[in-house]
Amino acid sequence: MKNTLLIRRYAKAFLEYAIENKMTEQGLADLELLTSTLQSHRELRNILSQPFLSKAKKETIITKIFEGKISDKTLNFIKLMLDKNRHDIIMYILAPYRELYYEYKNIAEVTITTAVKIDEPTQQKLIWFVKDKINGDVQIINKIDKNIIGGFIINYLDYQYDRSIRNDLKKLQGLFDENLYVKGY
Repeated sequence: MKNTLLIRRYAKAFLEYAIENKMTEQGLADLELLTSTLQSHRELRNILSQPFLSKAKKETIITKIFEGKISDKTLNFIKLMLDKNRHDIIMYILAPYRELYYEYKNIAEVTITTAVKIDEPTQQKLIWFVKDKINGDVQIINKIDKNIIGGFIINYLDYQYDRSIRNDLKKLQGLFDENLYVKGY
């Protein structure tokens, strides 16, 4: 990732701009579309990074691709970034914007990692483990990792509750690796 302080500043500026224009949710959706498009199309990233291509030409390209797909206000913000030669960080402002957006909306992002897909009632039961640490709404992110074998791992901010089989096996391995044999008896 590039300059994280600069990226965070642009994300914060975009959030303030979105709050002013009452489009915070739309801004998040627009950034998600913009970021996924830039990540999946290397040619577009290469075109935007060409120094011999004028800013006006880059703005025209972005407009033709995204007009009607993202809001005009988001498009204007992206054009401003292009005008300031910040094309290289456009696709990186989504993550800090999402963090700031969740903070603004008082939404807690909780990641639940399981070996298999779980249903909604099970998710709600697992949220119980961190419910006392959360004030506000909860945004659940499900991850599937077959390497944990079974059980679950819950992550919220710096808190991790690991009840996976993999973790239990590591603990057992640590116990068996300890040499309890004492010479002389």
